[in-house]
Amino acid sequence: MSLSEKHDRFVVNGNQLKAFCRAIGPKIDIADVSPEKVNAFLVGDGPLTTTWYVKHNALRGFYRYAISRGFVKTSPLPLTIPKLPPFKPYIYSPAELRRILDSTEACPRRRLSDLDASVMRVLILLMYGAALRTSEALSLRVKDVDLSEAVLTIRDSKFFKSRLVPIGTNTVRVLAEYARRHDSPSRKPDDPFFVGRNAKLIPLHKIERAFKQIRMHAGLNRHGGPRCQPRLHDLCHTSAVHRLTTWYREGKDVQKLLPQLSVYMGHRLLAATQAYLSMTPNLLHQASLRFERYAKWEGSSND
Repeated sequence: MSLSEKHDRFVVNGNQLKAFCRAIGPKIDIADVSPEKVNAFLVGDGPLTTTWYVKHNALRGFYRYAISRGFVKTSPLPLTIPKLPPFKPYIYSPAELRRILDSTEACPRRRLSDLDASVMRVLILLMYGAALRTSEALSLRVKDVDLSEAVLTIRDSKFFKSRLVPIGTNTVRVLAEYARRHDSPSRKPDDPFFVGRNAKLIPLHKIERAFKQIRMHAGLNRHGGPRCQPRLHDLCHTSAVHRLTTWYREGKDVQKLLPQLSVYMGHRLLAATQAYLSMTPNLLHQASLRFERYAKWEGSSND
């Protein structure tokens, strides 16, 4: 887990515990908190979303501590964990990506808090161009960005793996322009590559909140409630799907190239990369056309 993710987890858990205290009231003893009150806090007023799990995770740690110190004997948390329906990543079209980039500049600056619009633009282009997860992009240090060799070093990412990520000419140019704007004599190799207006590491929750405002400004929404809306992290999924689609259009052997994409993205299992094959009708259509061409060629060669 990166430092950014650890910091964000502490912040999120702290905010949830404060909300829990407000929900149960200031004059109640911890031993008197009933399972019904806990469940009411977890469920909230709307449909089941990932927020339930965020609240549950914060309370689980809290009650683990309370039990170990003898403040309570048992936890009032529910024994059954509800299951959310499988989440389907949102695959942005090229036109939608352009709308997002346009909205990065056009979205009112006050909505982006302490984040500069140019930083958001570079992050979006990098995540799409190099198929990076949000946490991977934010965790980059100055020493991890080698523009002369056109390669990024991703350290201790998902499953605690590190990898080298080659980047294209356009991505190098975008990162070089950003580096020139933020270069200073005091900048050290271990400093964060991406920083906010306070010259400090950008928290994950701030970048996600800013992207949500940009997405809404761009008018990108889908049915299914808040949980199903397009996310910043979906840029990584979009990059993978667009790459596979391009390979199909170029007539390349996608099954042979799939392991390379898996290594590039830092997947532990090839099945995680194979899932992208079914994420867009356009990709399946390209595969179908390729199969039909192959079948016709096989038929003519056997005549």
